[in-house]
Amino acid sequence: MVKKRKVSLGKRIGITVLAVVILAGGFAAYDTLSSKSSSSNVLNEPLATDLTTQDLSQVIDEYSSQIAGNVQEGLLSRTASGTAKAGLAKSWSHSKDGLTWTFHLRKGLKWSNGDSLTASDFVYAWQRTVNPKTGSQNVYLYSGIKNADAINSGKNKDLSSLGIKAPSSHTLVITLEHPMPQFENLMATPAFFAQDKKFESKLGKKVGTSAADQVYDGPYKLVGWNGSNKSFKLIPNSNYWNKKAVKNDGVNFQVVTDPIAGLGLYNKKKLDQTTLSTNAQIKKYKNSKNLKIYNESGTSYLEYNQTGKVAGLTNQKIREALNLATDRSTISQEVSEGLDSPASGITPAGLSKTSSGEDFAKAASKSTGYSYNISKAKKLFAQGLREIGLKKLTLTIEASSDSSASKPTLDTLQQTWQELPGLTVKEKFVPFKQRMQDQENHSFEVVLGGWSADYAEPLTFLNMFISGGGNNDGSYTNKTYDKLIASASNKNALSDKARTDNEITAEKLLYKDSAIDPIYWMNAATLTNPKVKGVQYFSSGVWYYYMHAYRVK
Repeated sequence: MVKKRKVSLGKRIGITVLAVVILAGGFAAYDTLSSKSSSSNVLNEPLATDLTTQDLSQVIDEYSSQIAGNVQEGLLSRTASGTAKAGLAKSWSHSKDGLTWTFHLRKGLKWSNGDSLTASDFVYAWQRTVNPKTGSQNVYLYSGIKNADAINSGKNKDLSSLGIKAPSSHTLVITLEHPMPQFENLMATPAFFAQDKKFESKLGKKVGTSAADQVYDGPYKLVGWNGSNKSFKLIPNSNYWNKKAVKNDGVNFQVVTDPIAGLGLYNKKKLDQTTLSTNAQIKKYKNSKNLKIYNESGTSYLEYNQTGKVAGLTNQKIREALNLATDRSTISQEVSEGLDSPASGITPAGLSKTSSGEDFAKAASKSTGYSYNISKAKKLFAQGLREIGLKKLTLTIEASSDSSASKPTLDTLQQTWQELPGLTVKEKFVPFKQRMQDQENHSFEVVLGGWSADYAEPLTFLNMFISGGGNNDGSYTNKTYDKLIASASNKNALSDKARTDNEITAEKLLYKDSAIDPIYWMNAATLTNPKVKGVQYFSSGVWYYYMHAYRVK
């Protein structure tokens, strides 16, 4: 199974992520933005890391997705509140059982180079993404679409059997293997956007490796990106079907990996926003009227290696003791001046609501009791050691070395966990890429990870921990849990109440089994230019839509 993208401990250089890379020339290296553009109707935005690709089958990181989500458009788009609305498809419907979806495209759609955009461009794109030869890491999102898993695994060699057909140039019929409550949300994500076969066929592996090696069907076109440079632009796409709705003259992007430089550029009015990345910055601007706190729909959590290869971690009482010895409030204070929220479950607050309108995380917290109780933790830990026949235990926690949140998190954990009699805690810091590899290979004892939502539904988190799942790095196994997730994903997918009941019970099981240790929910503290209005922010999927934004005088 393809691995879902994971985060170092946050999606952007924000409260919980610090990747300081000083470019040649220090601060001056960033000071290249035109002061003229700051007074025009052009937005000036930072990007926290280099743009990697605009090949829609290969876009996996959040930053490339942010660009793709503005230069392309899917069958569906999103309203300001995040609900689905018409995109390239003017209308859509589904069968009563939720298995067959029909989309009707707008007529006269064109790519930025003038090529006609038809339903067959979606068929080509989806088949290309699930084709194992493409090597897309987005295939996990296709699971549930008819034959997607079988094709990607190589069991089914017939690409045309994928559950997407184009009976006419303006009609798409999509067939699912089971109902997918997140399906409409997925239709607004880059992994499901159309691709121009006529344009791409001559490029091969060069597709999306520069601005010129891609065509666009969204509000903007990407210009000035050669595949590695640090600044580029989005300019209005004259072939976009709704071009009159674009309220600005474009967006300038600058890659700014140094948070000090980012804040400096913002204060010089050369960036319209910057995310605060250090406790000192947050403390200084915490009461600024221009500070916005964005919910990132991400969770920092610990995973325990339960394969049986690590002494003690297959014992539920020991894992529960570790959870009870986790001081979530202190950790969130240490990494973000308290702007991150102590977690009461794996699914973060603000992601989705129950059928009754209550925040899912709040509803689930009534069935979980993650708390800091060192006295109870000591008793359980001693009982657990006796059960496994040990008098002492040594555990190593692994974390990303390129995250500012890692050190204060592990230091606090080490301090509180070592209050448990007989426990020694060691810290291990490795680059993010190695941490990912170690997780995949189960080559860790305890690992500090992060996860951010692909779509606004608890299953984007709960699916991680099914038995044998590709993202279940700790190898947690519970047949009842598996049945709950299967029921939420299949039988109850179209019933909000029944699905929510399944998901809350699943959160309760994770808590009861001490399967994982949720630590905090991620937020981002961002300074924004009050003269820029109309930027739409989303906590899942593509972060920002710019087309409705404008600068006031």
